[in-house]
Amino acid sequence: MRALFLTILLAALGVVAAATLIVHPFDAQDPALGSVMADRVARALGPEVIGPGAAPALVVPLAAPSGFVNPVVFIDDPSLSSRDGAWLLRGASGADAALVGALRAEGDDLVLLLELDHSSAERRATLRGDRADPGELAARAAVLVGRWLGRTADAVPELDMAGVDGALGRALALVAAGLPFEALDALEQARGEAPLPPRVEQLVATLEAATLDAPFDPAGADLDELATRAVVTLNLGDLPGAAAAFSALADAGLPVGHAWAGTIAYSEADPVAAASAFDRAVEQPDYDVGWAARAAFRHAVGDDEGAARDRERVLASPAASPAGLLLASVAANLAGEPADEAALLERLGRVAPYLTYSFERRSFLAFDEGDALGAAQALVVALELDDQSDLYWTNYGWALYLLGFLERSEAASRRALELEPGQFIARYNLGLVQVVTDRLDAALASYREALRSDPHVDPEAIADLVEALERYPAAVGVPFALALLQEARGDREAAAAAFERYAELAAAHPQAPAADPARVREASERAVALRAPLPPIAITGDLGVRLGRRGPVLESARAGDPLVVTFEVTTEGDSLPRTLQLRARLEDDVGAVIAVADQMVDVPMGAIGFVVQVARLELPEQLPSGRYALAVRAGGDGLEAEAVRTLEVAGSADELRRLIGRDVDLLALETERLLFTPRDLAQPEVLVDRLLRELRSVADVAEEVLPVPESGRFAGLSGGEVFDASSEDDVLDFIAYVLDEGAADTSFTFVDGYAEWALQGAP
Repeated sequence: MRALFLTILLAALGVVAAATLIVHPFDAQDPALGSVMADRVARALGPEVIGPGAAPALVVPLAAPSGFVNPVVFIDDPSLSSRDGAWLLRGASGADAALVGALRAEGDDLVLLLELDHSSAERRATLRGDRADPGELAARAAVLVGRWLGRTADAVPELDMAGVDGALGRALALVAAGLPFEALDALEQARGEAPLPPRVEQLVATLEAATLDAPFDPAGADLDELATRAVVTLNLGDLPGAAAAFSALADAGLPVGHAWAGTIAYSEADPVAAASAFDRAVEQPDYDVGWAARAAFRHAVGDDEGAARDRERVLASPAASPAGLLLASVAANLAGEPADEAALLERLGRVAPYLTYSFERRSFLAFDEGDALGAAQALVVALELDDQSDLYWTNYGWALYLLGFLERSEAASRRALELEPGQFIARYNLGLVQVVTDRLDAALASYREALRSDPHVDPEAIADLVEALERYPAAVGVPFALALLQEARGDREAAAAAFERYAELAAAHPQAPAADPARVREASERAVALRAPLPPIAITGDLGVRLGRRGPVLESARAGDPLVVTFEVTTEGDSLPRTLQLRARLEDDVGAVIAVADQMVDVPMGAIGFVVQVARLELPEQLPSGRYALAVRAGGDGLEAEAVRTLEVAGSADELRRLIGRDVDLLALETERLLFTPRDLAQPEVLVDRLLRELRSVADVAEEVLPVPESGRFAGLSGGEVFDASSEDDVLDFIAYVLDEGAADTSFTFVDGYAEWALQGAP
């Protein structure tokens, strides 16, 4: 046996009693291996353990006025494989302990990093074993975790991923991913090859009870069976059944069952049942997540006073958990209560000082309150935790600017740009520091680079320069930089006034580095040009018509065609308007508008000619053949130009042309190659033929993985039967459905989309 290398980073091993344990799937490149190893550990530690199939769903989402918020997004590792995941999983579920892990291969070794969060202590260890013998590593992990919890671990059977264990791992990963039918199929296939061990038969029975409505007795089930039944029922969309199953889980001792029952009732628009379930959740000892969840629910239904009391209950608890504080802070955010949120985050930062979110969010709240020092202090900690975040360096640079530490602010902005050259806000911050320190040329280069990254001028960048006029009145170059951004935004009068102010300041301070005579002449000329009447704009050249963005150029069109119209807008002045409103319309011989499409485009700064396009002008499917007028118009800054051409329309609507015109690509399952291209327009009949052949070619796969549709034309057919029985009319109906749903500029695997349509009842 390889030597055991353990690194225990907290207190010496002690004996602590744990009634309930949650074991999350170990994060691994092979999800099946991570799941089955976690299951081995869970099974060895007794009946009061919930294993990896149900564990991921035990972090209950928070109710919000417009939906739900998943707390997992606020921790540093959404895979729940780190210490953040351990305390969030334990606190959210209400269990006494939660075990998470990360599995990685290093040469011939398999390395398992374990994190246990317990109500009285944290434990952390690294185990290393033979990559060829993952079962031995799981056995040692079970022994170690058992010692941490004061339990004697049962023997762990050998692990063979080539047999039933591989099927079990895949099934557990599929259950965790919300795919219970696929999980059951994997186990049924394994059952056909060899007898299943009792543990696997138990999982099959639990899945069958939920998916096939087989008999299920909660009184005789252990925690894992109850949790798996609840999670699977939820994923099947049976919300009343899921609420009852979660309530049974709560009755067995896991408080998250009440929180889930309340969340489900809220989603079902039953606030009375939801309030009752959340009331039961807060009655559970030490379950402060219940108070946080009820606070979010109460705000969502308009009870802000009750929500505030619940948040205060979490804040006032001397033993508030990291999970309770995190969820309560999110609830305060949802309620728009920054003072409560800041207080909860401050407590969270003390009990979970390694969680970057609490410091990141505190910095934003400090900025909102105009507290640059508080923002800087929070960002210093955030950068200690994650010094590779261009966002944190950008915001730290801004906080230092507000505090007057210009040199350090510049260094922070440059660090942000080293990490992410496209971080245009950092570029704006850098330009601001450069211009107030009399480096006008460098500042203008920074601002222009920011505009290249994002041509939309950030209004805050203009506001910062306006404020800098007062903060640094001797900084001669500030008005010039302000004029640059105002002109880029299209505010000609304001830009002209700023250029004039620069010229006045430069004349008053001729020795200033930014008072360059060449810049003064440029500013004066720009002010005159910006106040001069705008030269007209024109549409030059021919109007181009194309079938979609990638289809052929058309001389004539057919009914139903989605057209892209291309043309060039020019000016004899020094630049076009920065924004152009475009319109394309089709008119009949009496001027009645048949179809119209509008588009707004941003024009590069300083452009005197720009090719634009309007997509998509959708011709009616029943448009009679004939000659029509295709007109385009472009306007901006009070200027307008128009052009017209004749467009011949002949022929009826065609599904292939409509798909190509919408730039909808359908892909083959096996090869991911396009099932049709614009080259097929000459033979449109190939479309349906190819799609039918694609369905037939993967019917055997569909037979294995697709559930049976419960409604519609395919109700009661197996997946393979759906694909084999589909007719030309069915495929045409599917295409019509895709087009009617507004699909455009998209690519997807045809059989996946078709299967989803069939399972929805083939509308």
